[in-house]
Amino acid sequence: MKTLWLTGADGFVGGWLRGVLDRQQSPWLALGLVLPPGASEEQYAPLDLAQWAQNPSPPSLEVWDSLPAPSGLIHLAALSAPPVCEANPELAQAINVDGPRNFYQQFLQRWPDCPIIHVSSGHVYRPSTQPLSEEEILEPVNVYGATKLAGEAMAMEFQKSGHRISVVRPFNHTGAGQSPNFALPSFAMRLASLEAKGGGVLKVGRLDAVRDFLHVRDVVNTYLALLKHAGEVDLMNICSGQGVVIGDLLNRLLQRFDASVKVEQDAERLRGAADANMLVGDPSRLKKLLGYVPSLDVDALLDELAADARQRVASGESLELA
Repeated sequence: MKTLWLTGADGFVGGWLRGVLDRQQSPWLALGLVLPPGASEEQYAPLDLAQWAQNPSPPSLEVWDSLPAPSGLIHLAALSAPPVCEANPELAQAINVDGPRNFYQQFLQRWPDCPIIHVSSGHVYRPSTQPLSEEEILEPVNVYGATKLAGEAMAMEFQKSGHRISVVRPFNHTGAGQSPNFALPSFAMRLASLEAKGGGVLKVGRLDAVRDFLHVRDVVNTYLALLKHAGEVDLMNICSGQGVVIGDLLNRLLQRFDASVKVEQDAERLRGAADANMLVGDPSRLKKLLGYVPSLDVDALLDELAADARQRVASGESLELA
């Protein structure tokens, strides 16, 4: 049986995607730096995109000959936290652009007709006060967005050569298990820690930014639905079309914790021009292709984040990244 290949399968989104595939009893293979939690050795092959940015790894290529043929590829692997990319621009370029280029070249030499979903980001757009369609001006305001845009151009070159590749631009998505260097899990985990201590100060960055959030579950289900159409469309937003203010989400999250918390803005958490005022997507093209648009149940999401944060804090997970 052919197997769906996944890069970045050991990450947050990859974990949710593997869970969906397991429930569907669909075989998958993870390519990455480490064996994903709960995976068997037969479900894993090494892939270091930072190293591949220099040249393809001969040991990795030799392993490929013994692996199950791919039914498709979903390329999730990325340096994805904007502040981390700002601090490490060369690494972001290697992981988000140059490594995938060499990987695709070798992959498509072996399986030229294999469908590929290349995951980009809504951060490639110039921020706007209106929902952003796929035809809008592309003008990233941070290193993350710039490298994801360069990665899109790289993937599209393979598509122009006749390969079945579609680029998707997911906007913000979250859920249980996300790294605390993203806003909502950072809030939730620090609030859980303050609750355990009886209260305190929550330092925050900008709260007036508007974002288009989805639950990660809906995003991975959309990836799988779009894989069947890989190559039919070049670009596709994955979004709800609805913006929410970060500060409003924080206020609603605060209500889920039993502690006296003072919210204070911290200059060190502000990212200036690298933090867009508003990023909301236009899902019209997605709706035309699939017949639906994913939506967000905010209360269910915040309940999930609060419960997840309490569990993680109780287990002793570090708040260093939060």
